Amino acid sequence: MVDFSKLISLPLDMNAPPDISNVLDSVYDMIYDNYRDSTVIMLMLPNGEWEPVASRIPEFVEWAETELFTWTERSQMVVITTPTKKAMAPHIDCSPSKFNTLQHKFRYVFRGNVTDLRWYESEKFVHNIDTDKPYIISGKWPHDMINTHNKTKYTLCLGAPWEASLDNPEYYEMLQKSYMKYSDKMMSFEDWNLPSNWRELFNQERYGIPHELNLIR
Repeated sequence: MVDFSKLISLPLDMNAPPDISNVLDSVYDMIYDNYRDSTVIMLMLPNGEWEPVASRIPEFVEWAETELFTWTERSQMVVITTPTKKAMAPHIDCSPSKFNTLQHKFRYVFRGNVTDLRWYESEKFVHNIDTDKPYIISGKWPHDMINTHNKTKYTLCLGAPWEASLDNPEYYEMLQKSYMKYSDKMMSFEDWNLPSNWRELFNQERYGIPHELNLIR
């Protein structure tokens, strides 16, 4: 039996959302995330309310309501924007005290290279698998990203208060059917070693972003 608690990355057996890159190109109301040294476009607030920009992407809203929230929850949803050649700061998406919890995160790249995301395995990097599907990653394992695409990279993220759980039947079923289809692409940290400084990649003072939001944890 596959151990999903050791999952690093797995493509999901679901429809990808419609490409909204052209709309995102014209959004200038962004929030700076000091923790990851990135700017984000807020699509949905933590209470599950759509932001005004959603009125410009009705096909995406329909996808989220019918494809995503059926096995997750309505929760904070953002798009991380990373200009070309720009790096995202090395980080972990939880405090060290929560490292032994699941910390699975939903991601989808509208534009850019999925393989630019990389995890720290001891003293080396391991890059993400290439896929055109939405995927789940381990947010607790140290990671960063450098955008090698010639345009701004847009990464969709579903965050807190939703927390993935293997005890959730709908979530576990999604992982199971995705593994059945993409077992050759699943990445695991089963035999990995953490870098010696991994705890230093969490900075409580910089964790989170303005306006009392708890960004993509």
